[in-house]
Amino acid sequence: MRDTTYATQVKERHATVNDRMQGRTMPEKTARSVANGQTKPRHLGNGYLYKAAEKPTSRYTTSGSFDYTKKGPAPGSTTGTAGGLSGLTLDVTFTVAGEPATSLQVIQVFWGTRRTDSKQVGTLTWTENSKTYDAFVDGGKNSPYVVWGGNPPAHPTLPYYLTPDEVKNQVNFTTDSGTVKIFDAPGAVAAHDEAYFETAVVAINHKASGRDRILKAFDWGWTGKGTTPTVSKGTDIAGKDSGLNIKSSVSSRFDNIVKNDYSTYVHD
Repeated sequence: MRDTTYATQVKERHATVNDRMQGRTMPEKTARSVANGQTKPRHLGNGYLYKAAEKPTSRYTTSGSFDYTKKGPAPGSTTGTAGGLSGLTLDVTFTVAGEPATSLQVIQVFWGTRRTDSKQVGTLTWTENSKTYDAFVDGGKNSPYVVWGGNPPAHPTLPYYLTPDEVKNQVNFTTDSGTVKIFDAPGAVAAHDEAYFETAVVAINHKASGRDRILKAFDWGWTGKGTTPTVSKGTDIAGKDSGLNIKSSVSSRFDNIVKNDYSTYVHD
């Protein structure tokens, strides 16, 4: 249930780390900003997600300036093309080409050691090396964003991470090609000795098969209550270290977490 007292007191983007970890709702001023077309912070319980609707750059060039020697992504490819992880802020763009689908989405899972205040996040828990770990689909029905924040899931029935507004602002896709921007700023990792994320770029209804396809995935996270990244340099994106371990498929742990929260969801 929403804590409306807290919501009227907290100032947007200036909440303490402890407040951020509680996954509480946004102040009234922010709600009005959303109505006016401004960016809305998503309270995930494990942090805030700030969304920025950016104007797409023009792809038009005149015939005289077109460089025929430069090639775009190969058909059937998904590539990180901008951004990465900086401090506690994830801001990365993936470019997809040659993958027929209805649209693009994101699935993100979290797992970490039990919070230092002993609160459990999510419904999946296990013991490993004498440590208790908790897990959930981020933005999903069992996430702090929903359970503590009082928000509806990002999608009503599927484990997707992007809300409809986020899809509108962060996904640009037509037929078989486009881009997806992924944002997060999980301040609540300060409540976990170990905090791990695994994020997947998803083609919805890939090739009209009725099933989603994982196009690319990446690992990221921290130990030491958000002080030590689990990925030091990471995969190169646009000539820079991204801080992300980008890979072609998801782990079995990813699938187990998704299965726990969304038992009927399957993907290729």
